[in-house]
Amino acid sequence: MSSPHGMPPGADSTPNRPRLVGGPSADVDAWRGMLHDSLIELDAIPMGGTGHDAGYHGWLRQLDLRCLTLTDVGSDPVRVVRTPRMLLGNQDDFYLLSIALENSSSFSGNTRSELRRGDAVLLDSTAPFQLSADEFAHHLVLTLPRADVARVMPVDRERIGRRIAAENPVLRVLLATITEVHAGGERFDPDLLPELGYVMRELVFSALRSDEFGDQTAVNGLLGHRAQLLRMRDFVQRRLADPELSARTMAAAFGVSVRYVELVFRESGTSPARYIRRSRMEEARRSLASPRRRERPIAAIARSVGIENPTVFTRMFRQFYDLTPSAYRQSQAGDRPA
Repeated sequence: MSSPHGMPPGADSTPNRPRLVGGPSADVDAWRGMLHDSLIELDAIPMGGTGHDAGYHGWLRQLDLRCLTLTDVGSDPVRVVRTPRMLLGNQDDFYLLSIALENSSSFSGNTRSELRRGDAVLLDSTAPFQLSADEFAHHLVLTLPRADVARVMPVDRERIGRRIAAENPVLRVLLATITEVHAGGERFDPDLLPELGYVMRELVFSALRSDEFGDQTAVNGLLGHRAQLLRMRDFVQRRLADPELSARTMAAAFGVSVRYVELVFRESGTSPARYIRRSRMEEARRSLASPRRRERPIAAIARSVGIENPTVFTRMFRQFYDLTPSAYRQSQAGDRPA
């Protein structure tokens, strides 16, 4: 059975040193055991020919972030079930926010939800539920102690099993944050990961609350500055090609003042303008270094990051990297074997 933080028995739980555990599985029974050890007791029922002799493929990778666990779990077509029998003598006491990365469905109580990519559903370890997928199943699961959630907000039975749409703005930021942490964990100082866990927990609370509101102003009121910063950074990354991208466009998109946008970025040690410039230059640098974009004109790369004047682009790139764009591209090509 899982530990209070969801870590497998015997795993290193050294304070402030989160570890990624788990891995791939070529056997559905072994995968079922991984679910049991890392999440909660669950049955895994193969679907559509999935099984021992069908070239099964699955995985589970979990990162303990102290206040919650983050689990990336995938499998060939399967139905995962929390049965009433498993609740007898049950000591698990968690909420699980499961975000679908492939289409699937959930059933909890009398609520059945069809989940599209990016949708989420809140599940309760103290009640039966099931998740199923006719094709490949892939979910990101955040596991939080029920007591931690109850201290912050009430969770009524109607909320359990109800689909949270991918269009929910806070859920989008939460998913972007999870993806960045899970995919790039090695880039983070381990001492900072618990702090990211607290940010994610606040985003979970905000996503659950914001699901009850339809207007941007209500959503903004639920978010602290750290969560707003994540949303605004995500907004910038998705709109680098827009020459008009600025603090003003962010303010209009989020229904806040320009001064508020500047305050949110200033608390992170930068400004909206500096963050936009740095993000544009980093994306341009990646494009210039890419072998697949070697023949793409530099002016086109400049436009792809929202800079229409090639002279301005060259000057800005030199300020960041002490090389012109063409010299940087040549230096990267020279590092590769012919």
